[in-house]
Amino acid sequence: MAGFESIRFHLRRLGWPGAFGVLLLAGTAAWQLAVVQPRAEALAAQWARNADAVRAAQAEQVAAAAAEAAGVRGQPTLAPAAAASLRRVFEAAEAAGVALPQGDYRLTEIRDAHLRRYQLTLPVRGDYPAIRRFLATALNAEPALALAGLQLRRARIESDTVEGLLSFTLYLEAGA
Repeated sequence: MAGFESIRFHLRRLGWPGAFGVLLLAGTAAWQLAVVQPRAEALAAQWARNADAVRAAQAEQVAAAAAEAAGVRGQPTLAPAAAASLRRVFEAAEAAGVALPQGDYRLTEIRDAHLRRYQLTLPVRGDYPAIRRFLATALNAEPALALAGLQLRRARIESDTVEGLLSFTLYLEAGA
């Protein structure tokens, strides 16, 4: 028990403030080992994961840029008749001065009738007469195009701009 007596001697020599300081130092060392060090290691691991994610995102951007430069290869190609029909629809929109920012296109096969049905959902933005001109031009230019739905909305009564959603169905032969 000589070691214990030596510790008691030194603590008595330091007094209560010194003993409290030693206790604080021991608590700080324990806190460092139990809390700070594991969190620092977890933070370092998170930094490494973030760096890996940044490198992966940059690699994906480079790959996407290369794919875009080489053309869209991951997309299925449209049949020539469908591409020509869609080109006429977009030309009609451009001629009428209507903006078609994006669209949703779905292909379904009608086996009994040997037809392909392209369902087009196009958000549209423009003034009302321009949208009417676009519809008339597109439907007259493409006989296989049918208007399936039309939703128009004007944000304010005094606004000239109308936003809408046009739903078309384009019918083509299965081989075309």
